[in-house]
Amino acid sequence: MYMTKDGDFLKTDKDFEAHQHLLTAVDVEYLTEDEAVLTTGFIQEFTPDYVKVNEHHYNRKAHLFVSRPHFK
Repeated sequence: MYMTKDGDFLKTDKDFEAHQHLLTAVDVEYLTEDEAVLTTGFIQEFTPDYVKVNEHHYNRKAHLFVSRPHFK
């Protein structure tokens, strides 16, 4: 498994899989707003359409997912 750097965007299924497997946190942000962090948490599951973080489903086309490997 590889890991992205702090602040990198998750784009591919491999990115989401690595973060889920390694329990690496992600920020969930709106795609259309600057620095609007909705939540920080861990990926519980993902599909091509959504990512589940903190018991909520976020649309992969409407949200950004940002790597936060130093979050505890």
